[in-house]
Amino acid sequence: MDVAIIGTGLIGASLGLALHTIAPIDRIVGWDSNDDDEHQALHSGAIDATITPSQIGEVDLVVLAVPPSAIAAVMSEIGPYLRPGMIVTDIASVKRDVVATMVAYVPEGVDVIGGHPMAGSHERGAKAALPDLFVAATWLLTPTETTTHATIEIMRNLIEGLGARVVIVSPHEHDRLVAIVSHLPQMAASTLMTLAADRAKRQHAQLLLLAAGGFRDATRVAASDADLWLDIAFANKQAIMEVLDEFGARLGQIRMLLHDDDVDGMRTFLSGAREARRSLPGKASHTGQWVELRIVLPDQPGSLAEITRIMGELGINIEDFGITHAPEGGRGRMRLTVSCAEDARRGAEALKACGYSVFERNL
Repeated sequence: MDVAIIGTGLIGASLGLALHTIAPIDRIVGWDSNDDDEHQALHSGAIDATITPSQIGEVDLVVLAVPPSAIAAVMSEIGPYLRPGMIVTDIASVKRDVVATMVAYVPEGVDVIGGHPMAGSHERGAKAALPDLFVAATWLLTPTETTTHATIEIMRNLIEGLGARVVIVSPHEHDRLVAIVSHLPQMAASTLMTLAADRAKRQHAQLLLLAAGGFRDATRVAASDADLWLDIAFANKQAIMEVLDEFGARLGQIRMLLHDDDVDGMRTFLSGAREARRSLPGKASHTGQWVELRIVLPDQPGSLAEITRIMGELGINIEDFGITHAPEGGRGRMRLTVSCAEDARRGAEALKACGYSVFERNL
């Protein structure tokens, strides 16, 4: 199978690198309006050669790895050169209008199936591409009423070959779902970040120095590319506005609990959220108990390597980790997650014996 990737930024170039590991893929070509990204994708091996719109009929699968606002322009360029039997898909994070646009430009006999890999980074461009970006990610497929079963299976097999999980929904349902789990978190993180930054400017210059792990985790996606999210926000504005209204109403309910001194109601709210968070799909702990080790980490060469070596020698698998640097420098805090209390106890004892300060917390 020959593939054309139109748009060789972070997602497009990562897809090219990943597809090269799959046996059925014979050749990957591409182009990008950004010469730097196109050159980087070619240099890194994400694509084997560049291509022009008039050559698009030479491939079997076309992937539009461009923002939603660019879909119509790209389709108008390649539409006349598409041939029956080809498949056209995309990676945009909104689907209803994008899929409708693709369908409007393809000739009879060309199958359209929307796609959205739930993977990415706050980095941008082909230089940040990773061949394993899609491993363990969810990849939404949004077929149309005319998409053939054969096309769905071809795409399912390709995506699963990349290590991703496939979920099939309609374009309309897709937009409603991602508004909740992707687009609202971006808006909430950006709002929280700007609120804190504004308060720091107006009232407490030291406010952001107090930002600990929770604030940093909650606002991480606020560092994402603004132009990308501008495009997404207006492309899916109706679904986002609906979920913002619901989110605002729920914040109003929390405010009312505080106003009424409703301790039981607040406990119910917080406990329900905690249980829902703990039940998110993911790797299961074989003991049913995740434990986080918080380690004071000296800011010096070799500290991280020593900690992971100690855990490895004990046969303890680190399920997740993160590092928060102290604003004043000199030290930081490392968070390690392990999957059972006994491993946490053994790891903590070994680390303390080597001079590290360690605190345990059940998750």
